[in-house]
Amino acid sequence: MQIKPRPNPKVMQQLVEVRNRLVSLHKRRLVKINHSVMEVLCAWHLIEHGYRVVVEHPLDGGALVADIYAVSSRSEESAFSTDSPSRSDQKPYRRDNTTPGPRKTLVVEVETGFVPPEAALAPIRYRQARIAAKIARYSGHSQRFALATPGYHVLQVPEILLRFPEDRKKKELQQLKALCDTYYSSPSIAMDLLAQTALDSIYILNVDLGRVVQVPPHRYLAMILKANGLFEA
Repeated sequence: MQIKPRPNPKVMQQLVEVRNRLVSLHKRRLVKINHSVMEVLCAWHLIEHGYRVVVEHPLDGGALVADIYAVSSRSEESAFSTDSPSRSDQKPYRRDNTTPGPRKTLVVEVETGFVPPEAALAPIRYRQARIAAKIARYSGHSQRFALATPGYHVLQVPEILLRFPEDRKKKELQQLKALCDTYYSSPSIAMDLLAQTALDSIYILNVDLGRVVQVPPHRYLAMILKANGLFEA
């Protein structure tokens, strides 16, 4: 992968930090190269847009690890403390774009589309559960939450999570929770998280060309439905 145009020295310095951390984790067999390459590409895109980025960042006291944790104000280094509040201490999450203060935080999770052997007979259901669980577990730890995925993979985002919280019906939420419980039971995904969680953006990664395209989730879903012949423009 070659990033074009060549980043300026400040951007390169951050990218070297990202690379060094991923190389260190790779030597300990904690990350895989295909996933790491996508993290680097997405990190570069965010750095170019004014974010300070850390990869493989612990959240919730280490219970979760964010692929990418980004902060828009570079002066607030304390934002990268690992002492994030415990999920049990948080209220049900509701997206609030009017949060006061200069710091804007973003968590990005990179999804490559992996399906484990035990889900081989129900890959779409597994991917739906995984995406729902990711959104529910991670989005409350930052002001914005996004998924990143390569162009050859189709994210299976449950349609209900693209609606405003007040438009999510209880029966549908129960069905989604039951699906999540099939694959994620320790800990299980709480109903209130599914009811209030939010997905703000999707980053489509073209590793071959070193490009990133950001799209709103609703637009992404429309693109997928159209590609599958289920939606007419």
